[in-house]
Amino acid sequence: MRKKKAYIGFIAPGFVIYTILMIIPICCAVYYSFFNWSGIGPMEFIGLDNFKKLFTDARMSRIFFNALMNNMKYLLCVLLIITPLQIFFAYMIYIKIRGHKYVRLMLFLPYVISTSIVGFFAILLLDPNIGVFNSILGAIGGQDAKRAWLGDPDMVFKIFVGVVIWQCIGAGMMIFYANMQEISDEIIEAAVIDGAGEVKKFFYVVLPMMKSSMSTNITLSVIYALTMFDIPYILVGPQGGVNNKLDFVNMVFYRYAFGGSYFGETSIGFGSSISVTMFVIIMVFSLVTSKLMRRFGE
Repeated sequence: MRKKKAYIGFIAPGFVIYTILMIIPICCAVYYSFFNWSGIGPMEFIGLDNFKKLFTDARMSRIFFNALMNNMKYLLCVLLIITPLQIFFAYMIYIKIRGHKYVRLMLFLPYVISTSIVGFFAILLLDPNIGVFNSILGAIGGQDAKRAWLGDPDMVFKIFVGVVIWQCIGAGMMIFYANMQEISDEIIEAAVIDGAGEVKKFFYVVLPMMKSSMSTNITLSVIYALTMFDIPYILVGPQGGVNNKLDFVNMVFYRYAFGGSYFGETSIGFGSSISVTMFVIIMVFSLVTSKLMRRFGE
């Protein structure tokens, strides 16, 4: 009993803080989603009308599903582009290529920079009037060579993915690198003695032993992809850019819950229905990802 009391003493502060900052707000969001409420004044109970409007109303459903598709597109980019790049650079550092310490510093440094500063740097490069890219293009090809990079519907999502790669590649890379360092030297030496080159050593020795870091990174990446907000907000504003090409669900939630875009007014109730829907989607994706990663690790 004394041991159990000691554990409770250590767990209690974190549990209280987590309950106040996470559990209670989630419960409040579920409660508010059943009401028509602007955040001020009386609350009108409307049952499931907010969810019905979100999924069936022509305007609302189009905006929501467009934003959700952008989240899914970014999730695919994470799984097919960003994660492989993180593994590649982690392996380059692991085998100690020339200048590997400098490469590690340069790749990890953007992660410790504030997201707002990262977005500001991107705008400095891409601004149609004072941006570095347009200044170079203008000097080479004249005014006709300049482009409105963030205003181009065909380019804005690609630019966003590039900015995310620049900022976030270092975090996952360091997790993979830490996992690689845990691999026994004897196993690596045995593979080399058997004639394995760098490619075979990576695919047949290193990669199969990265199951724990793979599971952690992919689960975190799925959650991050489905909660994307900060970088697209900084790049194109709360409306999601031209034709909502860079609109994400969290931005839709922000506009309707706090930004006055719900027929000209704020609606905490409708915004809460969006947050509850995304909570369920994220929970399902996280459980599925964890189960798949568990099977992968067996």
